[in-house]
Amino acid sequence: MIKDLVKRRYLIPIAIWFVCYMALFGYLEIRPPQEIHLISCGLDRMIPYVPVFVYPYLSWFPYILICAYLAVRNLGDEEYGKAVFVLTAGMNVFLLISYVWPTGLDLREGITYNTETLSGWLMRLVQTVDTPTSVFPSMHVYVTLALQYTLELQRGRLPGRGIHTGRIFAAAIILSTMFTRQHSLVDVAGAAVMFTALAALSNAIHPDAVKSLNSLGLRKM
Repeated sequence: MIKDLVKRRYLIPIAIWFVCYMALFGYLEIRPPQEIHLISCGLDRMIPYVPVFVYPYLSWFPYILICAYLAVRNLGDEEYGKAVFVLTAGMNVFLLISYVWPTGLDLREGITYNTETLSGWLMRLVQTVDTPTSVFPSMHVYVTLALQYTLELQRGRLPGRGIHTGRIFAAAIILSTMFTRQHSLVDVAGAAVMFTALAALSNAIHPDAVKSLNSLGLRKM
């Protein structure tokens, strides 16, 4: 049964794609670009830096695991195909944008980390590891929207409180990207626009075509 699930959900090809994605993302992180385009808007300076938002920011990782598990277990084949298309297409577009138009932030300048508090210590750790480059559109936000989309597709198969809890976490995670100065409002808006466009595209494509596109693209990896 597990073997059939792995094959039917293309979990091995998806894992291979993810390894390739992380390798390319890692390359972008260490590659010195000729020019970095700073992303910002006037509203960014009005959003306060709130270290305690590091907790919802880090909750992104268990959120991903839980949503991915539920999607693999509960979604129908057509729904799963749409979800995979939206998630992988957006992440691939992000890599392309980051390669041809390197972006960065200067919002962290002047931040004072109170390392005597756990939130301050975690915030310094996060921003030491996560460089303020390749920020547009925000993948933290895009992946959150894509995974919340998978939860919304499971209405009637999950308890209503589970979906509502997911919405609360999704909203907190998205807000945390700005309150921790990890992303500009522009990055967040870009992620939302890209998600809306790709979700609409996935719904416009005939269900069989979505399934075939995913099957063809993943099997050839």
